[in-house]
Amino acid sequence: MLTASFASMVGMFLIMIALVSVYFSPYRHWLGFMLAGMVFWGSVEIMRLSVQYILQCPAAYSYIISVFIGMAGMLFVLLRLNYTEQKTLANRQLIEHTPVYEDKQ
Repeated sequence: MLTASFASMVGMFLIMIALVSVYFSPYRHWLGFMLAGMVFWGSVEIMRLSVQYILQCPAAYSYIISVFIGMAGMLFVLLRLNYTEQKTLANRQLIEHTPVYEDKQ
């Protein structure tokens, strides 16, 4: 058991070194993508456990169902963002092409 604990400590140390080195590199913005991916996969795992407990189905089917739910949620978010961006772009173009009249007094 000592080997497993030592191996896990070495692995965690290497992960910490990698995160610190990426933080101080010019690719710092990739840490946000990594964090978002970990949060997404954590939510998929929570959904998988919930689906497996509620529906009493095998792990493979619960993974398929939870990934489908996650992708449907992601599709909803992306469609919503596209709608708001199109609306913002239309409002900006409306403002840019509205003539400004100077008052002659």
